[in-house]
Amino acid sequence: MKNIQRMIEERGGYEAVRENYLRLENPPFMRLVVEVIGGPYENGGYEVSVAHYGEQNGDAMRDPEITFLVVPAEQGTTWTPLTFENSYMGCYQVVAEATREGRLKVRNAALLRDLRDFANQWDLNL
Repeated sequence: MKNIQRMIEERGGYEAVRENYLRLENPPFMRLVVEVIGGPYENGGYEVSVAHYGEQNGDAMRDPEITFLVVPAEQGTTWTPLTFENSYMGCYQVVAEATREGRLKVRNAALLRDLRDFANQWDLNL
């Protein structure tokens, strides 16, 4: 999620994005919204939502939204998927949970691997 990380850094970091979420419009594509929704945790990590939004019958629809546990480190920031939602498909999956300390409790290791691959491709497409 290097492109999303760069966007956050360009806008002042996680605390700045927590106060004012990122909303990127690029018609005809769906709008992209990045929000800091949790943290900071004891390990310096944050929970970040990245979502494409469409609209159906006046309702905002996620297509998709992935929440991540984002932990800065000397070797580079790690983005670990926690949840996946696609409103159009009625799909919501919890892959892992973040503890208060910022550690992970993985619920579905196979889906975690799939979402990491998807998120990397998604980030390249942004």
